[in-house]
Amino acid sequence: MLNTRLSLKLATILPVLGFTLSSYYLINFIFYLKYIHIPAFLSFILIGAPFIGRAITPITYPLLVSRIGISRVIYSSIGSMAIINILEYTDNDFSFLLMLRIITGILFGLSTSASIELASESKSKIIIGMTMGGWALGWIIAAFTAFLLGKYMLLIGILPLTLLISYWKSKIDSNKILHRQIKIEFSWKALLIFLLGFEPAYILQILPSLIGQSAAIYETFIAYSLSFLAYAFLPLIKNVKMSSILISIVIGISGFFAFISLKIYLFILFTIFGLGMNSILPILSRLLNVDPRKIGPSMNLAALSGFTIPIFVEIGNIKYNSALLTLTTSVLLISFILYETNKKVLNKI
Repeated sequence: MLNTRLSLKLATILPVLGFTLSSYYLINFIFYLKYIHIPAFLSFILIGAPFIGRAITPITYPLLVSRIGISRVIYSSIGSMAIINILEYTDNDFSFLLMLRIITGILFGLSTSASIELASESKSKIIIGMTMGGWALGWIIAAFTAFLLGKYMLLIGILPLTLLISYWKSKIDSNKILHRQIKIEFSWKALLIFLLGFEPAYILQILPSLIGQSAAIYETFIAYSLSFLAYAFLPLIKNVKMSSILISIVIGISGFFAFISLKIYLFILFTIFGLGMNSILPILSRLLNVDPRKIGPSMNLAALSGFTIPIFVEIGNIKYNSALLTLTTSVLLISFILYETNKKVLNKI
């Protein structure tokens, strides 16, 4: 019975917890920016800075897991992010915050990579979808703490420090250490899929700056709650190619008009499908014959767009830049899916 409970914990609870809390620590600072008086351009740099750190995960993750195991990577990463949250509250110097945000990105990449790997071992599309849905849950918790605690929101980060205790109590995953090869691999095909498919998640980071924190909190509560359901159930659709294309069309159209008009109901539609698409991207990668070992590193490398997108759209008219970027990436993703799937058909003839 003990082994059964441990297996259930590792397969479901820990992956979802790991992705959710690490997403919360990455996102809550976006709401906290309201209380830091720095130029807008520097704010956008701080929003995107963690994705510089996340991009080096393909190097740090296999090295660390080979030494302490998957579960300890999750516990230690989240506990460390809690400490960083407190440090962010104590000092508002830009250089100091920039360093902390990059370190947060490294820890985020470690925790989410470990969470995805654990979820993948369950071989359940629902568990994988719910784990990826931790991004939506993290946003919801961040918005709730911002609404409830205001400028003191970062201090609540002290609570998950107890996970550091779990680090020492958790057993080292010996099977992961003995049999894991420290090898860095990625796929250009998967890299392009994630670069284009993650655009909605990354462009939504600028929403509090664009429509105001109060409206962003309201949008977050509704849209991210519904998007979590999309994370869980969209992967169950059997025709991955058709569902990816249809969802991309909805994302492109709703995102374009949402940024042009700044209508909350359009942002809700855009958020639900834009985030729900994330749960399909790993499955789409497999459909296009990407080696499973290359999906994780490719996804983390694609995270560099999380840094470039907020900075790019800030140059000029934010509304129009965001609208055109969202529409363009959707069209490119649809074109790439059609090209690759048609190429597979021709190769079989």
